[in-house]
Order: sequence, then structure tokens, then C-alpha cells
Amino acid sequence: MITKTHVLVLFLAASTALAVGCREKPMAEPVVRYHPTDEDRTRITVEAEDFSGELERPMTLREDPDASGGKCLHVPGGSGTPGGTNPDTELPYPARYGAAVFRFTVVEAGTYRFWGRKFWEDGCGNSLTLIVNDRLPVIFGQDGSYGHWEWIAATLFDLPAGENVIQILNREDGVMLDKFLLTTHLDFVPQGKE
Repeated sequence: MITKTHVLVLFLAASTALAVGCREKPMAEPVVRYHPTDEDRTRITVEAEDFSGELERPMTLREDPDASGGKCLHVPGGSGTPGGTNPDTELPYPARYGAAVFRFTVVEAGTYRFWGRKFWEDGCGNSLTLIVNDRLPVIFGQDGSYGHWEWIAATLFDLPAGENVIQILNREDGVMLDKFLLTTHLDFVPQGKE
């Protein structure tokens, strides 16, 4: 007979197992579906190497044969996170610590879903921060899938026609971003290097 005490002990044991070390097993690739797309003006794809010339360390541009275009944004593991402490100097990092800034034109105003093709090295780093047009920051990621490239979605953004700016900020180290896609087709799921 399973009691509440048994359930609590099992929960605590599982929690402890996850907390010990940051390495976690990669999850299987998600199942995605195709969505026919017409040639429209409401789908925007931006490669990581197309940042507007603003790239703040420790975020770097790295070559990766599995990234579309062969390059991706990378925050190396061990480089620290905002609000953390530099392990070498023991000095605190500033609140903004590493970023890439992207400027792009939206032809048709609308509600767009943000998709990013990401690679998390391990459970110690599985997120980035997005700031769209100087609005409140949004966390991108925090999923439990590591060790391979995959697309994941973030929240919806209302984008006006004209120039828009997305800042992709370091939140945790050991992360890579190949590209991002914005679309008003809210049921669309990108796949592969798209």
C-alpha cells in the first residue's frame, strides 16, 4: 500500500537525483508536423550571424557544421551568467552580460510567434533572454532537451510594421542559437535547418 509518506520519499529522491550534477540525458527529438507555407510577408527568418554589428562578450559567433549557414551564437560553458560571480576574479557579473542585437523590417504588423533553433549543452544552461522592442524581458527555453539542435517556441509578440529590434541576451552559459523565425502562422512548426 502506497502512503503519502512513500510518495513524498519518492519525490524527494527524484528531486535529489536531478539536483546532483548538471548533466542530463538528451531527450528524443520532438515530433513536428509540416505546414504548407505560401509566399507571404508574415514569415521572417534571421540567421545568428546576421546580428546588426552589436555582439557583446561572452556571447560569440561560432562555426558549427550542424548550424544553417555553418555559424551560431554561442555562450561557452564556464563563461558565467548575469548576476553570477566570475569564478576567476570572484567579482559579480553585471545584470546584462553578453548579447546579440538584431534589427529587421516587418512588412505586415501582426501577432508573431518566435521560434529559435537552439542547442543546450547540458542542464546547467538551457535558456536565453529575449527583449523585443525594449519591452519586458521574456525567457526563451528552460526546456529539458539537451545535446542536439531543435526548434522551440517562445511567447507571442505584437510587432508593428517597420523596423523592429530583438536583443538576445545571455542568461545561462553553455547555450547556442542557430537562427530564429517569426511567423503569424501560429500553428506552423519549423523543422531541420529550415
